[in-house]
Amino acid sequence: MKRFGRKGQLAMLPDWISNKLDVHLLETDRLLELAQVQTPPGARVLDAGSGEGQYRRYFEHTRYTGVDLAVGDAQWDYSGLDTQADLSRLPFADGSFDAAVCFQVLEHVNEPAAVICEIGRVLRPGSRFYLSAPMAWHQHQKPHDFFRYTSYGFAHLLEKAGLRVVEMRPWGGYFWFLSYNFQMMHDRLFPRGDNDLAYALKLPLILPVYLVFFILLPLLLFYLDRLDKVKDHTLGWACIAEKLPTDEHGPTPV
Repeated sequence: MKRFGRKGQLAMLPDWISNKLDVHLLETDRLLELAQVQTPPGARVLDAGSGEGQYRRYFEHTRYTGVDLAVGDAQWDYSGLDTQADLSRLPFADGSFDAAVCFQVLEHVNEPAAVICEIGRVLRPGSRFYLSAPMAWHQHQKPHDFFRYTSYGFAHLLEKAGLRVVEMRPWGGYFWFLSYNFQMMHDRLFPRGDNDLAYALKLPLILPVYLVFFILLPLLLFYLDRLDKVKDHTLGWACIAEKLPTDEHGPTPV
C-alpha cells in the first residue's frame, strides 16, 4: 500500500489548500519572487546550498551558479550542480557575485558563521543576500542538522560578516506553528513503519485524523494567525541582507 509523508500528502491536495498548509514555503516563495524582480538580467547569482536546483527557474535571466556539498539527502539528485563545494570554502574570488540566495541551508552546516562570512566575501559591496532558516522545526536530513535560529542570532551572524539586515520576517506566528505540528500528528500516530495490513485496518481512524488535523484545523489556523501580532513563536525567519562597503564594515574573521 502506497503511503506518503507530509510532502507527498501536500502534493496530492489542490494548490489553494496546500499553499495554506505548507506555510514556511509562503515566505520562501515571497523572498524568491523579490530576488527575481530585484536581480537585473545578466547578474551573477550564487545559490548557496542549491540542492537539486529547485530555485534555478527563478533566475533564468541571470548567470546562476548552484553550489552544494551534496551530502544532505541520499534521495536527492545532485547531478545538476554547477559546483560541488564546501560553503565555508567557496572556490570563487572576492566580489564574484551580484546576489546570493540561501534557503533552509544554514541549519545543515556545522560552522554557520564561517559560511555566512564566506558568502559575504564573494558578494560585491551593495549586493543583496536573500536567506531563510528555521527556528522551530523537526530534525531532518540527519545527521546533517545542527542549528536553529532566532531573529537576533540570525542578525548577529550577518552583521559580523559585514552584512546589513534590510528585512527580517517570521514564517508566520503561533497559529502557523500549531498548524505545522498538527500536520505532523498523522505520521506520529500512524508511522510508516506499520505493515500494510496493520495500516489498512487503521484506515477508519486514519482518515478522520487526516481530515481534521492535516486539513481542517490547519486551514482554520492559517487565518487565525493574523491575530498574533508579535510572532515570536514562529517556525523560522526569512531575511534580506545587504553587503556593506568594506571601508564601512569589513567582515569579522571567524
